[in-house]
Amino acid sequence: MEEKESDIEVLEDKESDYVRRAKGIFASIQDHLTPEFRKQYNMRRFLGCVLVFLLLRYMQSTSDYKLISTASILPLIWSLIAYLFWHYAFWQFQGSFIDTFSRNLIHFGSIWSLIGKVILQNIIILIWIAFIAPVSGIKTWRKAVKLNKTLFVENKQNDGWG
Repeated sequence: MEEKESDIEVLEDKESDYVRRAKGIFASIQDHLTPEFRKQYNMRRFLGCVLVFLLLRYMQSTSDYKLISTASILPLIWSLIAYLFWHYAFWQFQGSFIDTFSRNLIHFGSIWSLIGKVILQNIIILIWIAFIAPVSGIKTWRKAVKLNKTLFVENKQNDGWG
């Protein structure tokens, strides 16, 4: 009987060790972002991750059209990881080739077609950032941890020349 109790205690210690590790990783993810950066872009992050979930869920060739099923497990995990690391992927995206190209596009047409093109362009960028977040975000987070850097976004609102 005492052996079983000691085995249960060892299992509980291992479980609490995993919980402590998960909490430590989550705290590290939060600590390497400035508080202002963590509070910004939450709506974009949520919308991008939901769109990526729907895109990945319905890209699969299954006859199951339910939103939540066994076919939605992998897209759900991908979207949750993307939600955690979205800020890191967004930080990596800023100033990249795709960002520069999309900002320098010249749109032609009527006012409503211009508005539609800009909205579509921003939605595609949101989907792209959320799609690459589990790879690019984790890579950027690990680099920030390795170099002990806190990431921030320059929004140029306080810049006199901006």
